[in-house]
Amino acid sequence: MELNEEMRSDGLKYIVGQWQVDYVVNAWSDDLAHIPASEFKSEDGNDFSAISFEFFEDHTVILKNSANGKEVSGEWEQKDMLEYRYTLKDFLALPEGAFCENAEKLSVVDGHLAFSVGFLVIAMKKIREGTVTKKPDIGDIEMSEADAADDKLVGRYTPAKAFSVIGGDFRLCTREEVEAEMKRMADAGEEPDGGMLEAFSVTVEIASDHKLYQWMKLPDGISDEEIKAAIEEGEIAAVKDGEFCTGANDWKCLDGKYYYDTKEERELFGEKQSSWEELTFDEDGLLNFGSGMMKLKKI
Repeated sequence: MELNEEMRSDGLKYIVGQWQVDYVVNAWSDDLAHIPASEFKSEDGNDFSAISFEFFEDHTVILKNSANGKEVSGEWEQKDMLEYRYTLKDFLALPEGAFCENAEKLSVVDGHLAFSVGFLVIAMKKIREGTVTKKPDIGDIEMSEADAADDKLVGRYTPAKAFSVIGGDFRLCTREEVEAEMKRMADAGEEPDGGMLEAFSVTVEIASDHKLYQWMKLPDGISDEEIKAAIEEGEIAAVKDGEFCTGANDWKCLDGKYYYDTKEERELFGEKQSSWEELTFDEDGLLNFGSGMMKLKKI
């Protein structure tokens, strides 16, 4: 799996800190019991609880043995969502090959970091959080003069594809596919969901004033008085050309990348997340929008 920026950020926060050996498992045992580190003695008579790893945000690592005061430095990297790899200048003089590779591989298992030395699986628990420098939120970063003048994104867009249920599968579909599914349902005596085409009625306007507007067609038969009342009550923000807009989102360009403020309250593992989302184009030139729930084409 290719790690994106969010996965790497989460992986960094997870591993940075101090980890101490918690238990050992003998892979050749019948019950694969978790032997407490304090009960498992090494050849020198010390127990494994003396071993700890400290990982830093600059991707360095220090192995410490509190029994003899020895420290060994090295580097680490994230390989997958649940896998890391580290290298140390001198780690128990392990032989090259699979034996060493397994010892230098860290896997996340039930909240522990585990590696293997021969037939022993060694699991570590986190005993102290480390320091991870918080990156500034997209919303707090000012655009440069060149970024502010970037108008490549400016224009009006309509959905080319949107997520819908077709034949029992929830996937990105074209309007034609949704219409065909609705006809199939009607022909089979089923009642099509009237909202299946709703996503395709939206027009997204990305304006030069760095506002992003979502427009929808005004319902048939609505009066000027009803429109005025809806605006006064804040139900809609604006009306033009037979369409209404419920509000505006900010968008910006930073170093050639585009972002917009979804205004959504987001949280991950109890930690508040940015409401800003990157706007990217796919291989067909369609603009990914709404956390990937839509693909927009420029009109």
